[in-house]
Amino acid sequence: MHTAKDIMTRDVATVDPDDTIEVAIELMSRHGVSGLPVVDMSGHVVGIITEFDLLDVFWDPATAKNQIYHYMTRDLRKVEEDDEVSAVAELFRILNVRRLLVMRDDHLAGIISRRNLLRHIQDLRRQHLQAARS
Repeated sequence: MHTAKDIMTRDVATVDPDDTIEVAIELMSRHGVSGLPVVDMSGHVVGIITEFDLLDVFWDPATAKNQIYHYMTRDLRKVEEDDEVSAVAELFRILNVRRLLVMRDDHLAGIISRRNLLRHIQDLRRQHLQAARS
């Protein structure tokens, strides 16, 4: 049985709700990701900021509302690190989201993207083919 912690990305770039949108854009570009968890000073995940959320900036690039908390999504999609990968896959299908936060004791343990899930499927298929050839 594979779990969320088996396929999640552990080293996750995060931002503070008071960081500027410029910080978020720079981190997304540097890390090649399309979303960042927003973590407050006490270590709690309070939101997520995505490229989609930042599209609003296009309409008013000189906005005074420059902090991430003005743009972040507060409705978080989460799984626990011990949740089975099959349950994670079903959530991706039902929710139509690009990423799920992986939690351990109410703190961020990692993140799973659809790409993580597809890589896992690819690995399982390779293992199956190798076993069939043996």
